[in-house]
Amino acid sequence: MAGDPRQCRKNAWRCAELADDAKAPELKQTLIELSQNWLKLAMELERSHGLLDEALPPPKRTGS
Repeated sequence: MAGDPRQCRKNAWRCAELADDAKAPELKQTLIELSQNWLKLAMELERSHGLLDEALPPPKRTGS
Protein backbone atom coordinates (compact mmCIF):
# COMPACT_ATOMS: atom_id res chain seq x y z
CA MET A 1 0.00 0.00 0.00
CA ALA A 2 1.32 3.40 -0.94
CA GLY A 3 1.53 6.19 1.57
CA ASP A 4 3.82 6.94 4.46
CA PRO A 5 2.16 8.13 7.69
CA ARG A 6 5.45 9.65 8.86
CA GLN A 7 5.62 11.85 5.77
CA CYS A 8 2.00 12.88 6.30
CA ARG A 9 2.85 13.92 9.87
CA LYS A 10 5.84 15.92 8.62
CA ASN A 11 3.57 17.68 6.12
CA ALA A 12 1.08 18.41 8.92
CA TRP A 13 3.84 19.86 11.08
CA ARG A 14 5.05 22.06 8.22
CA CYS A 15 1.54 23.38 7.54
CA ALA A 16 1.15 24.18 11.24
CA GLU A 17 4.46 26.06 11.22
CA LEU A 18 3.39 28.03 8.17
CA ALA A 19 0.04 28.79 9.80
CA ASP A 20 1.84 30.23 12.82
CA ASP A 21 3.72 32.62 10.55
CA ALA A 22 0.77 33.53 8.31
CA LYS A 23 -0.51 37.07 8.62
CA ALA A 24 -3.69 36.76 6.56
CA PRO A 25 -6.49 35.10 8.55
CA GLU A 26 -7.77 33.22 5.49
CA LEU A 27 -4.34 31.77 4.78
CA LYS A 28 -3.84 30.85 8.44
CA GLN A 29 -7.19 29.01 8.50
CA THR A 30 -6.42 27.18 5.24
CA LEU A 31 -3.05 26.02 6.55
CA ILE A 32 -4.60 24.84 9.81
CA GLU A 33 -7.17 22.84 7.85
CA LEU A 34 -4.44 21.36 5.66
CA SER A 35 -2.50 20.37 8.76
CA GLN A 36 -5.56 18.66 10.21
CA ASN A 37 -6.19 16.84 6.93
CA TRP A 38 -2.59 15.59 6.82
CA LEU A 39 -2.97 14.26 10.37
CA LYS A 40 -6.23 12.51 9.45
CA LEU A 41 -4.55 10.93 6.45
CA ALA A 42 -1.65 9.75 8.62
CA MET A 43 -4.07 8.10 11.05
CA GLU A 44 -6.04 6.47 8.23
CA LEU A 45 -2.85 5.10 6.69
CA GLU A 46 -1.69 3.74 10.04
CA ARG A 47 -5.06 2.08 10.53
CA SER A 48 -5.00 0.62 7.02
CA HIS A 49 -1.47 -0.68 7.48
CA GLY A 50 -2.53 -2.31 10.75
CA LEU A 51 -5.53 -3.96 9.12
CA LEU A 52 -3.37 -5.27 6.31
CA ASP A 53 -0.88 -6.69 8.81
CA GLU A 54 -3.72 -8.51 10.59
CA ALA A 55 -5.26 -9.82 7.36
CA LEU A 56 -2.10 -11.15 5.77
CA PRO A 57 -0.64 -14.46 6.89
CA PRO A 58 2.96 -14.38 8.13
CA PRO A 59 5.53 -14.98 5.39
CA LYS A 60 6.64 -18.57 4.91
CA ARG A 61 10.22 -19.37 5.69
CA THR A 62 12.22 -20.91 2.94
CA GLY A 63 14.52 -23.75 3.90
CA SER A 64 18.18 -23.08 4.48
